[in-house]
Amino acid sequence: MGIRSRRRTRTPAIDSPSRRRRRLDLHGPAARRDWAALPRDVLWIILSLVPQDDILHTAGLVCACWRRLALDEPMLWRHIDLPAEQDEDGHPPARWKARACAAVRRSAGRCESYRGRVNRDFLLFLARNAASLRSLHVTSRFDMLDEKFMTVLAKKLPMLEEIVMSEGRIEHSSLAALVDHCPRLQLLDAGGCHTFNSIGVSLQARLESKIKDLRLPRLQVVRFRGRIGLLRAVHLPPPTGRLGRQLKPVGM
Repeated sequence: MGIRSRRRTRTPAIDSPSRRRRRLDLHGPAARRDWAALPRDVLWIILSLVPQDDILHTAGLVCACWRRLALDEPMLWRHIDLPAEQDEDGHPPARWKARACAAVRRSAGRCESYRGRVNRDFLLFLARNAASLRSLHVTSRFDMLDEKFMTVLAKKLPMLEEIVMSEGRIEHSSLAALVDHCPRLQLLDAGGCHTFNSIGVSLQARLESKIKDLRLPRLQVVRFRGRIGLLRAVHLPPPTGRLGRQLKPVGM
């Protein structure tokens, strides 16, 4: 006779009704979270991770709580970053100025850095509403040709420490206005810009003595050829020595 095994087959465990209800509730309507009920500091952290252009467009569509935070929390707009992909090909997005002005207004005078497109009107608006601005990074073409305008602008931004210009023409008088009226200026990167005249020795010495990290605009020589005068621009390499050194990455 064979020996009968005493091992018994275990019957499947049967969940209690309460356990089954808890498991089903994870997939039911009760599992949906009320984002508006989150604490304000948690919402602030979430919105601080969202691109600011998206906050301007869609934050108010989530709920009234999100909209109030996006409108009434100046610290969200302490560092404004509104770059546009179209900046590279010269076709700005529609209503960029309206969005940029809205971001500056929401900062309630606490904006310390701005990165994005500019024009003359917006720069004056920024200077009037962000007197504590420390960093300005222009991602679009902007020509600094008017000494009077640059003097007025520089006087309105006494805290300015960093200026980065992506593209445009710069006159020497504008550089002089910046160095004379921005006493805290430590970084000036105009390597993507150009000028038609070489910088004088005295102005170069003033820039070197007051600005720690400096990249001057490249010299663009215009040559005429033939009777009609074929216009050709020649870009010369940046100056060597201190003026031509590489800059460290600018943190925004």
